[in-house]
Amino acid sequence: MPYRARVWSAAVLAPALLFPVLSTPAHAEQEPVSETPAVSTTGPVIEGSTPETPVELSDFHGGACSSDPDAPLLINEVAPNFTAYVHDRDSTSSGRQKVKTEFAWFVDGFRIGGAESPSTDVAVWSSGSFQSADSSGLPEDVLIAYRARVHDGTSWSGWSSDCYLKVNTSRPDQGPAVTSTDYLADGMAHGSPGLPGEFTFSNNGVDTAEDYHYGFNDDSCTTKVTPSTQGGSVTLALTPRQEGPNWIYARTVDGFGNSSDCVLVYSFLVAPPSDPVAHIGFDEGEGNRAVDAIDPDRGATLSDGVDWVRGRVGTTDNPDTNPTPRMNGTAVHTSGYTDGAPGPFDEIDTDLLTVDTSGTFSVSVWVKLDHADADHTVVAQEGARQSAFRLGYDDDSGRWAFEMSPEDEYWDGSRPWGSVLSSEAAEVDVWTHLLGTHDSRTGEFILYVDGVEQGEATHTGGWNATGPLTVGRGLFQGIGDHYWPGAIDDIRVWDRMVHDQAVSDHELENEVWRLANRPVSPEGRWTLDEYDGTQVADSTDRGLDATLHGDPLTAWNFAENDVTFSPGVRLNGDGEHIETSGPALRTDRSFSVAAWVRLDETAQGADATAVSQSGQYQSAFHLGYQGSNGGWTFKLSPHDDSSAPGSEGWSRIYSTTPTLLGEWTHLVGVYDHTRKEMVLYVNGLEEARTSVDHAWHAEGGLRIGGARHQGVNDHYHWTGDIDDVHVYQGVLSERDINRVYMGEFPNIQI
Repeated sequence: MPYRARVWSAAVLAPALLFPVLSTPAHAEQEPVSETPAVSTTGPVIEGSTPETPVELSDFHGGACSSDPDAPLLINEVAPNFTAYVHDRDSTSSGRQKVKTEFAWFVDGFRIGGAESPSTDVAVWSSGSFQSADSSGLPEDVLIAYRARVHDGTSWSGWSSDCYLKVNTSRPDQGPAVTSTDYLADGMAHGSPGLPGEFTFSNNGVDTAEDYHYGFNDDSCTTKVTPSTQGGSVTLALTPRQEGPNWIYARTVDGFGNSSDCVLVYSFLVAPPSDPVAHIGFDEGEGNRAVDAIDPDRGATLSDGVDWVRGRVGTTDNPDTNPTPRMNGTAVHTSGYTDGAPGPFDEIDTDLLTVDTSGTFSVSVWVKLDHADADHTVVAQEGARQSAFRLGYDDDSGRWAFEMSPEDEYWDGSRPWGSVLSSEAAEVDVWTHLLGTHDSRTGEFILYVDGVEQGEATHTGGWNATGPLTVGRGLFQGIGDHYWPGAIDDIRVWDRMVHDQAVSDHELENEVWRLANRPVSPEGRWTLDEYDGTQVADSTDRGLDATLHGDPLTAWNFAENDVTFSPGVRLNGDGEHIETSGPALRTDRSFSVAAWVRLDETAQGADATAVSQSGQYQSAFHLGYQGSNGGWTFKLSPHDDSSAPGSEGWSRIYSTTPTLLGEWTHLVGVYDHTRKEMVLYVNGLEEARTSVDHAWHAEGGLRIGGARHQGVNDHYHWTGDIDDVHVYQGVLSERDINRVYMGEFPNIQI
């Protein structure tokens, strides 16, 4: 900013005319200048000595003294408080010695003002004391010299060396200019939420710009960046977290400390979240090749030992065209190895060079671990000697792990791998979702397990692994290692962050949550349209058939659902129920359970459970009717032991609309493990939602028409009709629930 011209008035210059400079630019005073040596803390003390020349001059507003007239201190205060550190040898012998400090300031060698501190006792020699005085009326945009001297009531010290400053109180008119070649402000959508871009902040005409303070999608302007030289530019990486409009607010602080307003300086549009750069769904179900859904010319080749198994998520078959439909897609299974066992090992080799591992990336996969007896890697990307990252299981801790190597060299232990471990032990034989993200802007990498953040670490040695993505093993010391024993499904890799925040106002769920919860997996459907016998068929590809414990002559052919026009089962309320031979759900993970129910009017006032899953002593959940308050209910029990769970330990939610006994009603209960919530839907509409801090896995059968309590099965029997029971791992959406309501399978893709 150019300095403003100033015309000095006679009143301003009058003090200076009284003290013209005779030989040096600011040393002509009423008293002669005494040249006093620097303070010494040794040597004899002489009573009646001249005070020491003051040192450590500063002003309380701007800071320490600048002795260079070409680099003066810049401040935005016309009346700073000057301070100096003063000593007097007489304080040793007398114990008390009062002194005062005079400050004077000059322009072009002429004194234009001065001020004195109060006269106070100085600390006992060789210590000293700070003294200060308020200035006033300093002129702006000119070079000002100020100095100080000390008086002990008898004599003056010499003057200190000059300190230099300039004053300007004018605020910059505008904030910095911002440009970006990654996210152009051209009205077109660019990039993706989670994909970093570079943004350059420049001074926008403020030549003395010292700092830029910005806010990304907020107008706080609290984050500071500093150019390497005053008035210079700064380029930094910012990562949009939302699609659509994004805004950068900023202000400029000049060298004097004046700040412009925090204003909008740049706006741009961000495209919706970009697709993965690689996606292997493993839904072929046969053969030795798995195709990349992003580029069908790429994919993975399976060795002879790799098997196809039922998957956690994937392509489904139409039940209208396939009499034995595949509901869950397929996955691959590798045998891995026990620690120390010889090869050969199952191999899954890819031709996918997916991401720059020194940059920002994310990788996710569904896994089911058979056994945990060594380090096991499910996904990695290899360099020449090491994998740049590996996602899998850490045997030392017994936990899930996301690890990054410091360099592509033979590892000698001197530079340890960066590692984030899960907060709880890894479980075997359980479908688990793993997600690792790396932000090159901060070096931060994060592990998520089943949608829940486990922790974060900072990677300081980012390098780009130019080898392919590896599946079912890693690369360590130049050889394949850490082979995976278990199932692998739905690998996705992005060249951006996958965020745990919603990316737009019209999306309620974030990507991390959707990856772990929204690909629902049908784990059983019992349409209950049998007409005789005790075997009850599961119509999913899982084949978890159930058994009727009751009289088939009265159970079948009497219950007709007049909403869906399909038959159901009629239970007499005296112990009749239907139960599977084993668990249908992992009740400690996200799950959804749905059923059509009609409770007889005669059952009013008695608790009745339509669907539950049994543990050893208790049922983990109940979906049904609560007689004590006359409402539909979904509840989770607090533990599985022989004692009766206290009422305060249960998590319960109830319907708010009146319960109509004798009429068909559709109930859905949802447990969201990631959000730690439970939700009840009645006839497709949400009735209640609450938080829940406990969930445990019930290893017994799924029961239709009753529940287990304190180790006894004869509890909460259903009197009436039940039809079309569905159970899913994952969280059904309201759209999914409407399809289930109509007797259809939901769209199980993400």
